[in-house]
Formats: sequence, structure tokens, C-alpha cells
Amino acid sequence: MNTILRSSSLLARCRVPQLTATRRTPAFQQQHILSPSIGFPNHHRFFSSNANGDGDDDEDRLLRQPFPSHLDQIKMFPVGVKRLFSDIQTYFHIQDAASTATNCWKDRPGNNYNKHHHGVPRRQQAFQRKLIKELQSVAVPVVGYVAIPVVGNAFVLLAIAFPKVFLSWHFLTPSQVRSFASDEHWFRIRYHHELADCIWSTISACAGRGHSFGGSIVDAKTMRTQLEIIEEDAVGPVIKDITPLWNLFGPGSGLDDVQALPQQHILALARSSDLLRPPFDLSSFLLNFIPKSWTARQVDRIANAIAKDDRLLMLEGHHANGCESLTAEEVIDACLLRGLPSKMTLSMQDMRRCLTNHLAMTSQIPETFDPAQQGSFLMHLPALRESLRS
Repeated sequence: MNTILRSSSLLARCRVPQLTATRRTPAFQQQHILSPSIGFPNHHRFFSSNANGDGDDDEDRLLRQPFPSHLDQIKMFPVGVKRLFSDIQTYFHIQDAASTATNCWKDRPGNNYNKHHHGVPRRQQAFQRKLIKELQSVAVPVVGYVAIPVVGNAFVLLAIAFPKVFLSWHFLTPSQVRSFASDEHWFRIRYHHELADCIWSTISACAGRGHSFGGSIVDAKTMRTQLEIIEEDAVGPVIKDITPLWNLFGPGSGLDDVQALPQQHILALARSSDLLRPPFDLSSFLLNFIPKSWTARQVDRIANAIAKDDRLLMLEGHHANGCESLTAEEVIDACLLRGLPSKMTLSMQDMRRCLTNHLAMTSQIPETFDPAQQGSFLMHLPALRESLRS
């Protein structure tokens, strides 16, 4: 991945014009609001935070504006390449800063938990994780554009024709980002019922073999009666004490390790997670031909990212303030990572509420618990909560 990043950086130096070389149309310019960065403080993103809690209507109105025309997006493509190149430089700046013997991050709160990342703060880690994910989509058109004079413009047309497949957030308006996140969510929930069926059939089978991890619990209806439910959000029930749910993933339950799950169960888990890239139907089909061990490792990687990000968000106190200080971009990214709803019918405040409730429940997981068990629990939690709806 570092080789790809460095190659993209060298290519971008050859053909990226200055920002002043392209004029923005007023409508397009209005949609690019400068705001605090996921990376360094002087690197601006599209969205602003909602720290005061009074900008919900304006925020949602911005995220539902009409898409720009194809011509506008073609004009803005060089600027998007410049943004991407800037983010690649920021990626390596973070790497270089983290590798120095002394840096200001190492004394930050939560450094003991974050020791394997040299104290790099959550926001910078999220930035790096997101950039690597985005490069999987945008690498082909950008490399073609900067590496092949004249003919490379065909890659621009290809990317503009299929923006969901070939463009990263650097090239998209906030309304496009919001819409594409919604499309991704609708694809994932198609597999929530299949995943829930896998969960309860595994629990039923283990109970039948004499395992007492869940007592007489063999289905969602019985499980719901044993839970103290505070409310329901767009995901499902918000549970005050997750211990009964956590016990379902105990040793010998059949759910305690993703690596040990059957092939069909792992496929349903992967398709409902942050693993696949658009076009999702094609990615989902190709997943059938990939070795189970590779898919399980990727699911584990996502589970580890969720566990780490949850802990860092809680160390920063976001679960206590309703995630109001997170930018809309960060909220969308956090919801997609965890499999929480990001559909267009929800407001950003609804999404912040879902994220806050998720953190409130996962905060009950002790750090000393087995990582494999915790990872499996986090990956199954959204589908499990949906199956527990009244």
C-alpha cells in the first residue's frame, strides 16, 4: 500500500495544476464548505462539526442539494486530484511524525491504549484508514489521468460516468457522498436477515449440544424478554446492560471467533460489513470465489478497526456529548465502518444518535476480554439488534 501511495504521489507531481487553474461554478463552490480536517488542522474537509447542536437543518439541507452537472465535475477533476495528492502527503506526514522519537502525541490521553500507533490521535488514524479505503476506488482513473497525456482524459470521462465506483470523496460534493453512503447501507441490510438467521441457528445448535452459554435462549423473541431496553433507534433496541448479548458470544458458543464460522456465515458477515467496494453486486458475487480464510481475516481487520475507534471515541468523550463535535464526514464514515444506518431518510442528528447509542453499549465491554470474541460481537451487533426489534 505504501508503494501505491508513493507512486500516486510522484505521478500527481507531474500533472496536477494549481487550484487557480480551474474556475468553480457558484453552485459547486457553495457545496464545498471548509471545515476542520480529519488529518492535520490546516487541511480542510467538506463538512463542519455540529458542536453547538443548532445547525442540523442547514447540515441536512446541504447534504440533500442537487448533484453537480457532468461538465462541472469534469472541470473539478484536476482540483480533486490535487486534493488527493495533498491527502497522500498528509498520510506520510502523519507516518513521519509518529516515527519520531519525541512528538506531542505521545503524551495525549489514551496513549497507553494507543501505544502500538505511537500515540497517533484518533482523527489522524481515521484519516489514514479512510484514505487507503478511498484509493481502492480512485486509483485507476487518477493514475490513468496523470500518467497518460491526452488519452488519460478518457479515464476522467469513465470516472464521471460511474462516480460511485471510481471517485473518492476528494471529487464528490457532500450531497453525492451522503447519497452514496445511503446506497451502501441499503445494500448491506439486504444481508442482515441472513446474518441474523445464521446467528440464531448457531445459538440453537449449540444449545442443543448442551452448551449453557445462553440457557434456554434459542431465538430473538425469547432473548428480547431478558433484556432491559431503554429505547429503539434506527438500528434497533438500545440495551442498558449488554451482558446477556455478550454471553451469546462466549467460549464454545460457535460465535466466539470469526475464523471458525462456516463459509455461508462469513459471507453474510462480509457482505453486511465495510469490506466490499462498489459495484457492490459484482464484489458480492466475486466474494464466492475468494478463500474463506482471506475473507475471515478481512472481517477481523474491520472488527479490530471498530474496537480501536470505539475506544478512542470514548476516550475523547464523544459518547457523553452525543457525538456533536464530530463533523458530518466523520459521522458518516463512523457509521459505515460499524454498519450503522446512513440512509437518506435519516437526519445527521439521527445518525449521531445511533453512533452515541452504539458507543454507550460497547463501552460496557472490558478491555481485558478476548479480542476474537470482542471482534465477533462487534461485527454481529447491528444485525443482532435489528433482529431484536419488537
